[in-house]
Amino acid sequence: MKVHRWILAAVAAVVLGAGAVHAQLVWYDSNGFEAPTFSLGVLDGQDGWVGIPSGTSGDWSRVVKAPEPVLGQRAVRLEVGDSQGDQSLMFRAIPDPLAAGWKVVIVTFDIYRAGPRQVQNLWWYWIDNGDPTYGIQWDLSQQTHPFGWAPGASSTPTVFDRYVTLKMVWDFNQMKAYSWYNGVLVDNGIPITGITTLTGWGILLSHDAASGTGADVVWIDNFAIHVVPEPASVVALAGGVLALLGIKRRRT
Repeated sequence: MKVHRWILAAVAAVVLGAGAVHAQLVWYDSNGFEAPTFSLGVLDGQDGWVGIPSGTSGDWSRVVKAPEPVLGQRAVRLEVGDSQGDQSLMFRAIPDPLAAGWKVVIVTFDIYRAGPRQVQNLWWYWIDNGDPTYGIQWDLSQQTHPFGWAPGASSTPTVFDRYVTLKMVWDFNQMKAYSWYNGVLVDNGIPITGITTLTGWGILLSHDAASGTGADVVWIDNFAIHVVPEPASVVALAGGVLALLGIKRRRT
């Protein structure tokens, strides 16, 4: 009886908290690009990641350690030389959370930009169609645009010489998107249009400006994708537990 009471209390807490706290479930987590999943060196081929360079002097994306800036023990470095068209890419395909029925998708990662100012552009994007599906740290504005130039999107000043967290939320229940950078709310419910799949994510350091404007380097850490169950799903789960308890009590 005491065990049943304890379980009932726990279930009640879950149900009561469902409306206030949206539990996040891991869809993909790099776990900080730490060992043993990741080894130092070229990222390409590790844990499903594609990491390739292009241009005259774009570098392979690489797993690195201190004294380079890392959170924990390791991070990923993207680096380009000083030739227009240089690129350094990290990309990962993922199972489509929308096809699996998840209606809230969250992408987070930490960015370290070397100061005192941004030289080249850092892009991030879903490979899928629709808006908003991409963002940028833009060299011309020295601003972070979590959702790029999607309708209604905003921006905030880019932070240099320390790690800053970028968080983006796509809520397909409300068909609205939200973003935070450095703890600041940047986009507060801009419209989602035309997105039907979410199948892969890329982060790209790109020398888009003319040759001679400068080389650049960026570090990325703690990349993760989470999904959020609807409150009704949590309540249904709690109801299932209660039903099983009822069956057990009748049998005993």
